[in-house]
Amino acid sequence: MFSSRLASLSRCSARRSTTLALRTTILRPRFYSNNARTRPSVRSLLAKTIVGVTTVSAVGAVGLYYTNEDARHVMVAIQRCSTAGLIGARVALDYQRTLSKEYATEEEYKQAKRLCHKRCATRVLEGLQSLGGIYIKLGQHVSAMVYILPPEWTETMAVLQDRCEPTPSDQIRELFLSDYGHSIDEIFEEFEWKPIGVASLAQVHRARLRAGTDGRGRLGNDGWVAVKLQHPALDEFCKIDMETVSFIFDVIKKAFPDFGFAWLVDEMRESLPRELDFVHEARNARLVTQNFADDIKHGRTALTVPQVVWARRRILCMEFVDGARIDDLQYMKDHHINPAQVSAELTRIFSKMIFLHGFVHCDPHPGNVIVRPSKNPRTKYNFDLVLLDHGLYRDLPDELRVDYAHLWTSLIRGDENGIRTYAKRVGGTDTYQLFACIMTGRAWDTVTSADLSSVRSKGELNQMSEGAMEWLVDIADILARLPRVVLLLLKTNDLLRHVDEVLRSTSTDDHLTYVIMGQYCAKAVWLDARQNILDRIAVIGLKWNLFSMLAHVWWNYYSLAVILWLYQQGSSWSQALITLLQSFSTAKKKIEERKPLKKSSL
Repeated sequence: MFSSRLASLSRCSARRSTTLALRTTILRPRFYSNNARTRPSVRSLLAKTIVGVTTVSAVGAVGLYYTNEDARHVMVAIQRCSTAGLIGARVALDYQRTLSKEYATEEEYKQAKRLCHKRCATRVLEGLQSLGGIYIKLGQHVSAMVYILPPEWTETMAVLQDRCEPTPSDQIRELFLSDYGHSIDEIFEEFEWKPIGVASLAQVHRARLRAGTDGRGRLGNDGWVAVKLQHPALDEFCKIDMETVSFIFDVIKKAFPDFGFAWLVDEMRESLPRELDFVHEARNARLVTQNFADDIKHGRTALTVPQVVWARRRILCMEFVDGARIDDLQYMKDHHINPAQVSAELTRIFSKMIFLHGFVHCDPHPGNVIVRPSKNPRTKYNFDLVLLDHGLYRDLPDELRVDYAHLWTSLIRGDENGIRTYAKRVGGTDTYQLFACIMTGRAWDTVTSADLSSVRSKGELNQMSEGAMEWLVDIADILARLPRVVLLLLKTNDLLRHVDEVLRSTSTDDHLTYVIMGQYCAKAVWLDARQNILDRIAVIGLKWNLFSMLAHVWWNYYSLAVILWLYQQGSSWSQALITLLQSFSTAKKKIEERKPLKKSSL
């Protein structure tokens, strides 16, 4: 009991560093307000912070001493807690000073707040990078909250998606011996020590399996594999870091009851154990491959999942796949790959996962999707989309999957009654307008006008950013009440929307994303309705009313499917026509450019 309480107290400091990203708007005073509402003074806040950090450090030292015999571990753990706490204190003081001042104009106040956001985000970023591990993961969560947090925070944290410190080679050698039972030289003919990618939880190396070793015969690429290695320090500090983050969020929740982002910690606590088990990741990779096996076999998809060779809890060996990040537009240009087609196919893949399979990859940031020239001779595409990092998946219950399809159908059609009904069923919220804006990243006027396919204007982006700040407490309340799986769906949706916008930036066709989503939503609704009617027919026999219901839902689905298909084909034909006209224009221009040269040579 004593040691567990000490362990929980030792969590205090680290959590401030990330929480302050969110704390920013909750502390804001009203412009020109000099009301009687009590605010903590700078001196009081500083005193409490110093006492808190000192207490955490001292108590953490005692607690860790009794729970771990390694003195180095104790000292490093104390240092990590103290580092996080001190960064948190500096950020809290900065916000307190900035937001408690009076300003001559509203614009001056907004500018001061923006500068404060940027200063504090930079401090927190430096702290997260120095601490590594789950702190990086938490920062990545913050960077994905584009439509909730200020851009100064999300843009600053965006670098955490790619830039992490690698594990030294001596620790990698020890990891192989402890987890696999053999040295690296026994397993691989070649092992490239410079990692090809480093993330918050793991890093990836390119290697070549020795002839006769497990899995070499199944690979058609001369035994080249990608070896994913978990950072060994995670085993040592993950638990205390998680407890530290939890404690800080608890403290902030008590100090600011409106703070509604404690769900971030709950989600990480649920997701991390799965992400840290590479055997679980290998299972996910095999299952998603099975779900798309028929489409892959008949060339109906560009999806490729690297083959798993073998897996241990902290080491994963899989087929090596070359290519570029899905947001590398220059790579696509060099290989004659159309970014708009890539975006459309990515939408198809994830729409099928979400609305039909109910088994969803929940971390599709650009570093986890690779594009390359197609290796599948049966496919109609000239590119492959290689899906990486299968640690974070969620199973969707059938009822939620179908309700989510109904909700997106209503959002795409701008059906306010449908949005109200299914926002309640999916999110448990009556604030359906705000929930719709969170889901789509669009203003409510855009949603109700069924105009989701339009390009977001700068004015709408500013409106969404300012609205997020104004409604932060309500947004936090909605997110806190959502089922965890819906939160991950929102995160997945935000990441996909970001990729889609990058890819669509090079194309005049910006309409297909929601058309494609609508097709899969409609199919999910139709299949569910058909199954329900067939189940009733099996029990009570074929009745006229059941037959008419079946005909009705069939007509609703196929009429919508045909309309969407025609729209999609029309868009494809128009895009092909535009490409053809551009080719003629380019050829004509080249001919005209040659004419003066001809004259001058005579």
